[in-house]
Amino acid sequence: MSAAVNNRLESGNPEELVFRFVSGSRALDLLSTLGDRHRVPTERLGRPADLNRWLVAAGLPVSARAGRHDLDDARRLRETVNRLTRALLAGETPRPDDVRELNDWARRPPLAPQADPSLVRHWTGERPVQAALALIAREAAELLTSHERALIRECAAAPNCSLLYLDRSRAHRRRWCQMDKCGSRVKMTSYRRRLGTAVEPIDATPSPAHT
Repeated sequence: MSAAVNNRLESGNPEELVFRFVSGSRALDLLSTLGDRHRVPTERLGRPADLNRWLVAAGLPVSARAGRHDLDDARRLRETVNRLTRALLAGETPRPDDVRELNDWARRPPLAPQADPSLVRHWTGERPVQAALALIAREAAELLTSHERALIRECAAAPNCSLLYLDRSRAHRRRWCQMDKCGSRVKMTSYRRRLGTAVEPIDATPSPAHT
């Protein structure tokens, strides 16, 4: 892990271990496992166990446990998808190496759904954790090559929030990752400024739950 990345998982604060699933896309949700990208990035996939937790929370519980190699692969895939997505948002040509990396992952055998005798769905694959990452890569490739890519936004609280999401609102005017998080915080700060009262910067105590 780069020294430039703040591993707040070592703090022992349970709130800082919470993953966010508000983007409308599992591939974009993976990107938020590195929070606060515009300032001091916060790594939420600090250990293989964190990748296991994220897969369960993302609806992809697998029988095998992630190892260090799986964790490194998940981070690399995440950053590949992040660079491709942000190049799209900036109107830039994506890096050929990133396109090849994503395509390589998307071609790998993905997880397959299986029904147990109670008709409860489980996921299986020859290499379950790698297959889960391959499934996410496919979802990323589908998103970035579909009409919905035009709906990808970054939270308007940037640079204090770096979360990306799909704006599926009726009028396509969604500005915040979550209105009750970044939206209310920024609006309250603006209100206090208009009143001329003292303002505490919204990034004074950065919270991983909001990035």
